Amino acid sequence: MNRLLSRGDHVYTAARSASPISHPKLTHTQVDLTDEEAAAKWLQHSLTPHTLADADDILLVNNAGMVTPIKRVGQGGQDTLHQHYKLNLVIPVLLSHVFAKQTQSFNGKKTIVHLSSGAAKNPYKGWSAYCSSKAGLDMFMRTFHEEQQDEAHSINTFSFSPGTIDTDMQREIRKSSKQDFEQIDRFQQLYETGTLKSPDEVAGILLDLLADNPVGGCVYDAREYVKKQS
Repeated sequence: MNRLLSRGDHVYTAARSASPISHPKLTHTQVDLTDEEAAAKWLQHSLTPHTLADADDILLVNNAGMVTPIKRVGQGGQDTLHQHYKLNLVIPVLLSHVFAKQTQSFNGKKTIVHLSSGAAKNPYKGWSAYCSSKAGLDMFMRTFHEEQQDEAHSINTFSFSPGTIDTDMQREIRKSSKQDFEQIDRFQQLYETGTLKSPDEVAGILLDLLADNPVGGCVYDAREYVKKQS
């Protein structure tokens, strides 16, 4: 977000909490992104004919997500499981629908990035919800990409796997038990050795990728992209 603001972009964000920063080009809305109606209304109000008239290009980043429940199948509660799939899969799909509808006649550059994970292609015991929700989102992205090839003003859409970042999600993982998640030692070691990337570092990688006009319908891994760039 800071990188986008520093280059003069107008940024619209939505989160349950208040924004940690204030900026004349930042429009932040406090929204519970597990509320489908509220999430849809937020994006509709952000992509009005007035805001689109001043834009040369539009970028939507579906960043919100959760890793809990970290439980094996048959354990844990149904409410958290339902909330997980809503936030990780249903809401990104819904916002993509709203974006496509609101920008149908916009002839500038349009991009949707979905935050993916290595868990989308690698099964981890205790992460059945996270692995499957991210895999489902990647397949939605690929199908959406194919559909957009038929559109006059197409949307470029791809997934971006950021790797391990020092976020609240990592703290949730480290709080889990060995019984629920047998690879917890590896994640604790990443933290203790300072191997976790900062959110700002990963944001820079994503912006570099976007500047290279990436091919849609693909899943890009931040670690592999850095290797190619170096």
